[in-house]
Amino acid sequence: MKKFTLKIFCDFDGTVTKNDVWVSSLGKFIHDRKSFDSICKDFESNVITARECILRELELVKDFNFEAFNGFIDTEELDDYFRNFIDFCNNRGFEITLLSEGLDYYIEYFLRKENLELKYFCNTMSAKENGTDKLGRKVYNLSCEFPYSDEHCISCGMSKRNILINGTNDLADEVSVFIGDGVSDFCVSNYADIVFAKNSLASYCWKNNITYFDFKNFSDVQKKLEKLTESGKIKQKQNARTLRKDVLLGG
Repeated sequence: MKKFTLKIFCDFDGTVTKNDVWVSSLGKFIHDRKSFDSICKDFESNVITARECILRELELVKDFNFEAFNGFIDTEELDDYFRNFIDFCNNRGFEITLLSEGLDYYIEYFLRKENLELKYFCNTMSAKENGTDKLGRKVYNLSCEFPYSDEHCISCGMSKRNILINGTNDLADEVSVFIGDGVSDFCVSNYADIVFAKNSLASYCWKNNITYFDFKNFSDVQKKLEKLTESGKIKQKQNARTLRKDVLLGG
């Protein structure tokens, strides 16, 4: 029986974390909730791209200061079973990589807070000083850059697809696993061998005939991967492998 090595790719907001940190923490600096909700709906309906969504939402951020933001991030929680999942992967030599349309500042801050050392790819936050608030704290206007975008794709800010494809060697019998929950995970789910999905990603997979496993937390993911491994059912998905090959060949 051929032995495969798993390469694990996880979404961050609402997957590794219990809440969507972008919405629950950065969102506290957005007071125009009507405009924010409208942008979110346009993104979910594919009216605007991820890049447009991110930049428009950042334009709504007002009176941003790092002291308050750090305090908000301090209240964010890790999935209850993610540490156990990390141990499970480490014991079996499965590499974990985080993929996010979020911003490097809060992802790095959160991982440092949780004392986790994980490879991650995301967008880069930029802050320009814009005076002080009533408490005398420096406030900033926010924007971001997209260092991991795809030059041929104007939709994604951070191409999760490209990172997954480049991080998985089909010829070395590596199998890609993607774990996610949201709209920014739709594209990459087509290219992964094994998909774990919840919320809107689960709906997308179901509607588009993408085989996936439901999960509520990383205990569910670990148990399923253990069963698949023990039963020898870990393998590359043929149509996903074909799609990956097409991308690599420029198809």
